[in-house]
Amino acid sequence: MLAVLVVAGMGASFAFGGLNALALTSMFSSSSTERDSQVVQSVTRVQEVALLSLHIEGVSKHEGNGEIFGVAVPASEKTTLIQYAFDAKLGIDGSLVKIESTGSKSFRVNIPEFIGMGFDDPVFADPLESNNALSWLTPAAVQTRMINNILSEENKQEYITLNEAALQAQAEAFYSGIIESIDPEVSIEFEFAK
Repeated sequence: MLAVLVVAGMGASFAFGGLNALALTSMFSSSSTERDSQVVQSVTRVQEVALLSLHIEGVSKHEGNGEIFGVAVPASEKTTLIQYAFDAKLGIDGSLVKIESTGSKSFRVNIPEFIGMGFDDPVFADPLESNNALSWLTPAAVQTRMINNILSEENKQEYITLNEAALQAQAEAFYSGIIESIDPEVSIEFEFAK
């Protein structure tokens, strides 16, 4: 009986302006905490030389069908799209660069294979799904797998292949600048790993 009177009193107070929505939210609240613990296990010195940064934007698409006994079910298609953008850094391991004297005023610079050094500022939009009538038979796309495919080693290698001429030109400009700052009269030859 007392509970009914309290609830009725609160309802009447709210109706007549005695309580407002802010007062109600302060009466009913929740709290949560988050913790993240990290320990740096080791520090490794690297001599990576970034030569190019590529800004890349795209859309990754995953399509699936539902199957019953190994046979695709009509109208069970499900398509998932993820829009993304990031900067891919390409360069070399500077510790593997060899500079050899080939004469009194000439040098050969051996440049190692180009490497994908990582991704800066990755942005992945919320996935969009297109469903057909029976798409509930189709398992949902695994978004982490889609993102891992976007950032895969195969894609890094493709970026290197597509930009090999620019990487070579940038490596030549970088090391020529260093060597010619010591002696501008020097002759420099470059050899790139295959």
